Amino acid sequence: MSITIITPSRKKALPVIDNKPSISHVDPNIKLIAGTMKSLNDDWYEEPLEKGIRVVLVQSGHLQCQIPGQAKQVLEGPSVCIIANNGEFTSKQIYEMDVPMRYTIIQLGVESLTQKLGLLPETCLTNINGDPKMFSYKAPKSLQILANQIATCPMQGASRDFYLAGKALEFAAFSSQLLLEKELGNNKEVSLKNTEVEQIYVAHDLLISNLQDTPSLEVLAAKVGLNTRKLTTGFRKVFGMSVFEYLQEHKLTEAHRLLTTREINVSTVAYQVGYSPAHFSVAFRKKFGISPSDIN
Repeated sequence: MSITIITPSRKKALPVIDNKPSISHVDPNIKLIAGTMKSLNDDWYEEPLEKGIRVVLVQSGHLQCQIPGQAKQVLEGPSVCIIANNGEFTSKQIYEMDVPMRYTIIQLGVESLTQKLGLLPETCLTNINGDPKMFSYKAPKSLQILANQIATCPMQGASRDFYLAGKALEFAAFSSQLLLEKELGNNKEVSLKNTEVEQIYVAHDLLISNLQDTPSLEVLAAKVGLNTRKLTTGFRKVFGMSVFEYLQEHKLTEAHRLLTTREINVSTVAYQVGYSPAHFSVAFRKKFGISPSDIN
């Protein structure tokens, strides 16, 4: 597996064309780029499109983007733009002047998509006329959570590279699944009414309201007036992951926050997020690559 990790630029308020982040670790097939930028002009900026798939998560801020053969897309955080390309093309962007934009980008090369990861067939990379494809959506919670973890990486040096490489793979997996579900003929995609979306958001709030005693899937579905199948498929569509995956992600993210911002011991944190201490340590290490006691 080949991964490039690019750290945010330390420069302040530079024109877009000069806002070049430094490279901390080089590998050619997957690139992770994250940071905050600010443009001093409102001109269009043109750059070559790399072959493969580029996922641009705009966490905050605003920009407009255009590629050959498609209408201009307006992105305002939190939103995600996916560009699939297999030709020699360029993209154009214009950024809101003097307004900081927080972003996370994953670039998946064609080799990673086909030969190594097997994520997408090459035919998915272009329109019928050969032009690149571009899609934009409201950013799913799964990508927003990963972007926050990337931005707040607690490690330094080589350990930081390993941590971010793992997050890059997670980001790639969620992004590729999003593209497959949204645009590549997933005929089984669930259709949700507005009232059902509201019920799923209520279920979300109930799910995380008491991490020490979370309801079972059946109880949660009954409380919001949905059957378990509709809740399961609808929750995945709205939040980008299953109920269980989201709950575990939220528990560990909350545990990390507690350990880094409060004077509190590991056992207490485990209890507060609904884990036994032994299970918590295993899950935390698997997620963040370090033991919770190393933070505390």
